[in-house]
Amino acid sequence: MRAASFRISAVALVAAAALLVPAVSASAGPPARGKAPVVTDAGTSNPTTVCATGADRPWMRSTTPTLRATLSDADGQAVRARFVVLDSRARVVWAPPETIAQASGAQHAVAVPEGRLKEGGTYSWLVTGRDAGGRWGLPKLCQFSVDVTPPALPTITPVDGEPAVYTEDATSGGVGLRGSFTLGDESTDVVSYQYSFTDGSFGESVPASTPTISWTPTTSGPQMLRVQAFDRAGNVSPARDYRFTVGEPVVIGGGGKWLLDEGEGSVAAGTGVPLTLTPTTTWTAGPLAELAGEDSDRALLFAGPADGAATDGPVVDATQSFTVSAFVRLDTLGAGGTAVSQDTLAYSGFALGYDTTGCAEDLPACWTFAMTGTESSVVTSVDAAQAGPWVQLTGVHDAAQGTISLYVCPIGTADAPGTMNPVASGPVGFAGGTSRSGPFRLGQAFGGEAPFAGAVSSVTVAEGFVTSIASVRLSCSMGA
Repeated sequence: MRAASFRISAVALVAAAALLVPAVSASAGPPARGKAPVVTDAGTSNPTTVCATGADRPWMRSTTPTLRATLSDADGQAVRARFVVLDSRARVVWAPPETIAQASGAQHAVAVPEGRLKEGGTYSWLVTGRDAGGRWGLPKLCQFSVDVTPPALPTITPVDGEPAVYTEDATSGGVGLRGSFTLGDESTDVVSYQYSFTDGSFGESVPASTPTISWTPTTSGPQMLRVQAFDRAGNVSPARDYRFTVGEPVVIGGGGKWLLDEGEGSVAAGTGVPLTLTPTTTWTAGPLAELAGEDSDRALLFAGPADGAATDGPVVDATQSFTVSAFVRLDTLGAGGTAVSQDTLAYSGFALGYDTTGCAEDLPACWTFAMTGTESSVVTSVDAAQAGPWVQLTGVHDAAQGTISLYVCPIGTADAPGTMNPVASGPVGFAGGTSRSGPFRLGQAFGGEAPFAGAVSSVTVAEGFVTSIASVRLSCSMGA
């Protein structure tokens, strides 16, 4: 709430001071001798504020505060205090009688009665003291503005793009998946928010200037975020309760193998969970059909950006060691593409494909194996990624060592068979931390990004990691 503009003239202050320090007539005897009392400290309680003026004046969340002042007398005499309260036009609002005499250094207090202060008003109050010898001290000036209106009910908005988006009255996310919330309020004078998850204790706070909070659940099931807003005067809004449910732990398969030899239909069964093809995805000949005449060897063909195949959930715990391999043929070289990946809730946790950036200087494109968690790491091939030939790509995550590696085994074409000798790249450090909540995909990355223009056959995902290039060579030589 905006306070009324505050105007007190020097004349008005002198007039107010006259109320505090009455004139002494000439017939009253000689002037008092000694030093006058001094106001050494001033402020309010109920609520507590400090004495300040102008732009530094406090906001008061009460119309009946207690005015307090400590008065000291250099001569050690007892002191009485006199207070006066003025409105923004220097009119006297309240002028109580002097307080009882107290020893030097004592605190004097008076409570402003009901009906004197108004919401939105700005007020000045002055205090001075008179010692036992009749000496009056200089007045101390303090000011405050009144705001007794609490903020409106806060708003809570889940933040998109996080590992989990915890929508109100819905089930989402999971244990260990961070979500964020932005707090807001239609009031213009909110300075902070207090909040808590589940227990309602309001044990945390965040300034209104940066009102986004993050939270990572440790248990699944119903949860509650409770928020209160605080304004500049210390008024508190009603509590906003935001209820949501953290999803149950995701059941993760122990890998799988998809030969992709069905050749028709919209589902690829494999030994793990099935892959469901998008409506535009078609089938084509696999590497053994092209190079060895085995017509039963088939592959998925990804010819457009909407082509792909995916499971309903993850097939491997990507926070642990695993190996992923696929026979791929790149038909059209673009800026980059993902042949195999597995989602988190916000990005691809791992991706096997190719890129045209980050390659060795003399390579226009290279094969890649990338993982993203608390950081992103990419290992790139020694040789160029080319359109036309089949290759077997093998990505390895060694969780114990914190590394990722890539093996590329050239299969070639019917006219130019490859060496079938895998070439290793890496290892490259990876800090870990990738979540494990999303589907396993072929032909594209998270959200349909980085479509792969080509064919994919015989995909394998296994827990653990290969220990030698010989085992990769054996897999490569056995074909798809």
